[in-house]
Amino acid sequence: MYFLPIFYTVLQLFALIAIGFFLKRFGGWEDSFFSSLSKFVVKIALPLYLFINISSSDPNAIVRSPMFLLAAVIIMGAGAIVSILVFSFLPFKSDEKRAGIAFSTFGNSGYFPLSVIDIFPVTLPLISELFGTSEPTLYVGVYLLINSPLLWTAGNYLMTGKGRRLGIKEIITPPFIGVLLGFAALLTGFRTVAGNIELPLFHILSALERISAITLPLILISLGAMIGNLHTSSEKPSKLILMAGATSAVRFLIMPALFYGSYFLFLKNLNLSPGQLWVLFLETHIPPATNLAVMAHSKGTNEDYAAYTLLVTYGLYMIIFPFYLMLFLRMPGILP
Repeated sequence: MYFLPIFYTVLQLFALIAIGFFLKRFGGWEDSFFSSLSKFVVKIALPLYLFINISSSDPNAIVRSPMFLLAAVIIMGAGAIVSILVFSFLPFKSDEKRAGIAFSTFGNSGYFPLSVIDIFPVTLPLISELFGTSEPTLYVGVYLLINSPLLWTAGNYLMTGKGRRLGIKEIITPPFIGVLLGFAALLTGFRTVAGNIELPLFHILSALERISAITLPLILISLGAMIGNLHTSSEKPSKLILMAGATSAVRFLIMPALFYGSYFLFLKNLNLSPGQLWVLFLETHIPPATNLAVMAHSKGTNEDYAAYTLLVTYGLYMIIFPFYLMLFLRMPGILP
């Protein structure tokens, strides 16, 4: 009964990504436009989005949020262990195996979960009724506090073979600041004061909320443009296919299986909130991080593998995610 609404919502995600993809690949739009769009999203729109949603969350969600610091370590750790085992049996060179481990370990832990959290309730109100939007956004923000530094250190090493020392600007990023300000506003009751229509602050926040409302569509268009900028050669098609297939097996078969196994073994008995389960589900059902392609391009290594693997896995994600969401909703204890 939920398949069509789920399918149509995924179609919305795909349509927005496709706009960016076709504009970049076939529309002749300059790289400078999409570079500026990406900067606007990362430095302004996304921090505002995180601040607005986190600051309007249930204060009790703060007490539940630290588990996502641990969840980030466990989920990425599980991906690393599984992918090391998988790629140890495959005929890749050592640097190629490291790239495969990176694809399998580091998912697109911000853009896709936030997009699903924000867009799905429009077509499928049940999602909003069950899980809400502000609380899951808070949990994703906390998850990213661990995910992002590990991606730019361990992920960069795996992709390029070179260590990277994080600068303060890569740790204290605009989205990071958005998360912290959202926490501060939630703890201090700032939004209660800001909700007074007679104060100028109310109208300033209303304007900022309008900007945050377009964040997720802009993110998906920007993501599509990044994918549209990827190009592969045909020199080693069999190895490209094997890399994408192995990564897909880890990200779309093994990681979901670990989630479902964990749910039946102990998660359903932990008295987790629906929002917590929703974010755990989303973080274990995502394609690889697109920033891995940026790392590969910056060092001129594993570029073909990054391009082909991202193209394949993002296409597969759009196909298989509706079925996984149907399975998730049918699990005992999810629907009231």
